Amino acid sequence: MISLFFGWPAILGSLLISTLGISKRRPHWLIAGAILSLGFAVYLIGLPPIIFKIAGFLLPALHIAAMFFVRAGESRKAGILLLPQAVVAVYLGIIVFTQ
Repeated sequence: MISLFFGWPAILGSLLISTLGISKRRPHWLIAGAILSLGFAVYLIGLPPIIFKIAGFLLPALHIAAMFFVRAGESRKAGILLLPQAVVAVYLGIIVFTQ
């Protein structure tokens, strides 16, 4: 059960829901994506490098900011705000798969 909120299902699920929210112009889906990203954010805050701590604090806020851009009709800017989570997820995925 913990892996659903802190693991890869939450990481990928939050990105998927938020991306669908942007493409279908559904701002409330970005809130759901932000809630799903909370577990990943808490995990990142616990990692030693400071860049992960900063990313951990920013990820849910970026989803909420993207929601406001979707409301304003700025889908491209909203999508750009999701890139940091995607980059961190890909980076950690590469680390996991190369071990």
